[in-house]
Amino acid sequence: MPSPVVQRLERRMRTPRVTGRMLIVRRIVFWLLVVIVPLMAAEMALRIIGFARPRIPMGVQNATCRASAMALNRRFATDAFTADRYLLWRLEPGTNLGGIPVSADGTLGNVAPAKKKPEGTIRVLCLGDSVSALTYRVFPDIAARLANGAQTTTTLEVINASVAGYTTEQGRRLWGRLKHLHPDVVLISYGWNDHFPALNLPDKELGARNFFAAAAHRIFNWSRLYQMAAAPAGSRWHPPPDGTTSGTLRVGPDQFAENLEALVASVRAAGAQPILATQPSNLTAANTRHLHDEGFAADENTPTALHNLYNNQVRAAATATGAMLLDVDEAFEFRDRNRLFEADGMHLSGPGHNVAARLMVGVLRHLGYLTQEEFDRIVKTARYDTTASDKPLAAWTVADARLETTVGADTAVSVIAKNAGNTTWLRHHRVEEFGNRTNVDYGSVTVTGRWRTEGAATTGTAASSKLSHDLLPGESTSNTLILRAPDEPGEYLLEVGLEAAAIGPLSNLGADVTTVTVVAYPKKSSQ
Repeated sequence: MPSPVVQRLERRMRTPRVTGRMLIVRRIVFWLLVVIVPLMAAEMALRIIGFARPRIPMGVQNATCRASAMALNRRFATDAFTADRYLLWRLEPGTNLGGIPVSADGTLGNVAPAKKKPEGTIRVLCLGDSVSALTYRVFPDIAARLANGAQTTTTLEVINASVAGYTTEQGRRLWGRLKHLHPDVVLISYGWNDHFPALNLPDKELGARNFFAAAAHRIFNWSRLYQMAAAPAGSRWHPPPDGTTSGTLRVGPDQFAENLEALVASVRAAGAQPILATQPSNLTAANTRHLHDEGFAADENTPTALHNLYNNQVRAAATATGAMLLDVDEAFEFRDRNRLFEADGMHLSGPGHNVAARLMVGVLRHLGYLTQEEFDRIVKTARYDTTASDKPLAAWTVADARLETTVGADTAVSVIAKNAGNTTWLRHHRVEEFGNRTNVDYGSVTVTGRWRTEGAATTGTAASSKLSHDLLPGESTSNTLILRAPDEPGEYLLEVGLEAAAIGPLSNLGADVTTVTVVAYPKKSSQ
């Protein structure tokens, strides 16, 4: 019988030798089993209970983003919009939207704001949609011009991060990219796009935060476990819509309220003061019919009802969170809405933007960012011009209220117009780049004459005369219109008024017009 020593040696020889490499492999296999087995079990369990929440393929999402950006570019005659994996679309630096340059950080303005705020400056960040992004002069920028034009000790710096077509979902995502600017105040103004039909799924179902999230979506979208983990918060156990836009809004009312409250909380956490703003409307039957025909509403009654609902959600969110409410919609109720809106009943006219700007300055005063003395000075020194008219009133004097001429003859009509409002009439104002166009005449005023026709709108411009200089409030100008008399004998009425280039007749904004009676006689016989 072998000795104990020999027996121990034989046992060692029969035992497989475990190398360091084998230990590493064993550990890897062990941890793979620890991770994979539970994941496989969870995957199987989700399949057994019938869970299925596939998200729209990333390729389809990217195509939707590109199509949306292209549609916006066509709509606003620009190349400013570009697709974005997370925001869905954004503004491209170096371009312009309606004549407003896009800065290096994608906000509206010539220069990207410095990360460090200058001393004595109140920094206001505006998160919004096309209501605060269009037109050439918008209320956030007008508010800054009014405040800084008063030369107070406080400088108001407004960063306009509004993007046409944006919803509160996109606003939440954009805010995450702009927190580093450390604003004092964040104005939040959304609503219209939230209650428009979904692009193909609600906004919260679309987008990937970064390249890795997009790659994971492409690779693992088949997995039930991934579908559950990647589903929007609060929606994991609720199946997404069937992929059609019918009955599906970009942001539903409850989600809209949740987004607003989340924005308020995040803004406060960043040390800023949130302001929630309602969005006014002036929808006519023609407007609602157009929205329905273009697929933006289920029927002609829906837009107004939905917009009122979403404005009420803004008010409720302000109450629930204690955030400051800028109720622009309510303020517009006490004014002539017809002159405060563009023809679509959604976007503001020059007077509308000016009203909203003054309301914004008033809220900043209420919050203590401006003293009463500074506010009074801003009100007293407020200046406007015809790129965004406020009260472009005119008092007319006509040299001859009744003119007699012959058919087809050149006829001179002399008038004196006094600037009786608070808006400077610009002789010449040109925007170098306005969307895809260059050197666009914008806000330049001419005295124009149009023939009135009974029971119909006035005709096109029959004659026009440029101003000799910028006309300040209280000043007068004398102009002569040379026009061709009608070809048929009779008594005609010529309407004389003001027109601003690229804006249209200032009578739409409250400016007065005058009339001249023109009697055209037949030409005398040569006999």
